[in-house]
Amino acid sequence: MNNPRINIFLLPAVNKNNKYIDLFSSSLKNADQNVHIYSLEKDNLIRIFSHLSSSDLKGAKNIIHIHWPTILYGSRFFLKSLFLLIRNFLLFCAFKYFYKIKIVWTVHNFFAHDYPYPVIDKMGQCMIRSLADMITVQQKSTLEAYSQKYPKKNIQFVPHGNFIDAYGPLVGRDSNLRKSFGFADSDIVLLSLGAVSPYKLNEKIIDATDPASNIKLLICGKGKEKYIEQLKTHAARNKNVVIKDGFILDEEIPRYLSIADYSVFYYDKSEMTSGGIIHSLSYGVPVITRDIPASEIISSNNGFVFKDLDGLKKLLEVGLEKKFDKNAIIDSIREYDRFDAAKKLIGFYRKLK
Repeated sequence: MNNPRINIFLLPAVNKNNKYIDLFSSSLKNADQNVHIYSLEKDNLIRIFSHLSSSDLKGAKNIIHIHWPTILYGSRFFLKSLFLLIRNFLLFCAFKYFYKIKIVWTVHNFFAHDYPYPVIDKMGQCMIRSLADMITVQQKSTLEAYSQKYPKKNIQFVPHGNFIDAYGPLVGRDSNLRKSFGFADSDIVLLSLGAVSPYKLNEKIIDATDPASNIKLLICGKGKEKYIEQLKTHAARNKNVVIKDGFILDEEIPRYLSIADYSVFYYDKSEMTSGGIIHSLSYGVPVITRDIPASEIISSNNGFVFKDLDGLKKLLEVGLEKKFDKNAIIDSIREYDRFDAAKKLIGFYRKLK
């Protein structure tokens, strides 16, 4: 007998900055033909009302699955943020109590990255947590901490899927690209790839990089013009730091990862899960990261973990002589298979009462 139909309203429906949402959605659909994903125009909850009369929703398990809460109240205007928060709280209550739609929240961060109104963010997270029928976390350490802090909530561990081949196949080192940034073959290149945002604390990594050493830092990705200029000013006296401002196309990402000896991550206290760490490991690049919850996947086979700025400085001074096996690094992340994670999540969906 076939399993009952599951309809998922995914928020956000699209993430232009990376493939996570696309991969999440496609993995669910590939794992179970009775799972159907609905996209809401402009991620507007009100659009759900247009689906409520559909025969596809009647007798099925209907779920709103939220990944980043700011999709519900994010705005650069305080009053608009507050209005959206109140409106969407009322909509959630209507969907949950009148239409029996289940609410699921995947927690990616302790609090929103670079969001200007922390009070509203705290209220928004509290709203979603109180209404959620299930909360999923992507680290085992976070599961234990959340379960102790919120013992009455249904909290489950569903790992972040890996990115093996997600951006194309692994490629050999692109020597021309590496040379275009002025890096010599003997240089050790640290890469900070992706959105260039304050929460990544690239300033700390710049400060840890000794201008007199052969360790180079490449910060590469798209960011707000004002912040990019601030970062360039911060790095102006360090000739070993290169900042490339601009969006890196998906098909170019394997080439950029190929020129790195390590990917490096600092992050502020908001960071819980790091797609960047998993992304690097998926392409055989060892990771240097601060001790955040996502660092639990780092071992002696795939990278280093440091505590603070002094720890990073010491590591860069004495700890980068170890050679890592690219295939072993990729193998270390294979257990976080997207398809397996999707099957696990669907199993939790079906248990929701």
